Amino acid sequence: MDLINWSLNAIDTIFSTRSLGSGEPNCPAGMFAAGYMMDGWEKWRVVCLAALSLEDIEDIYLFGNLITGFLLMGLGGALWYRRLVKAVSVAQNPTKLAGWIETVVDRAVSTQTVVMDRKLENIVEKLATMQQVLDRPGD
Repeated sequence: MDLINWSLNAIDTIFSTRSLGSGEPNCPAGMFAAGYMMDGWEKWRVVCLAALSLEDIEDIYLFGNLITGFLLMGLGGALWYRRLVKAVSVAQNPTKLAGWIETVVDRAVSTQTVVMDRKLENIVEKLATMQQVLDRPGD
């Protein structure tokens, strides 16, 4: 918190110590001159900035988090609805339901088959290594 106060005080000091030149318009109360810009009539104007208070920054973060939360909930709801519509349409058509169940079961079985094949290959390699050790003469 001390770092935030120090930073805000330093920024306040930088903006408030800037001296205004002669003939230059002053900024409204609570605002500081930050530079110049050329307007549409090719006339130089003073750019005035207001310092954000700590409460304003908290409000910005809260609003951003609120909007992000609503967007994520909407995305989750859309994905859930899409999955629900797919399941309902499959359940309404018995031929699709049988194909869908077969696909799910085949996927599970093929995954288990791959795992079992890998384990079997590892066992066969270990047996071959053990056989080579036993076949060595003189050990």
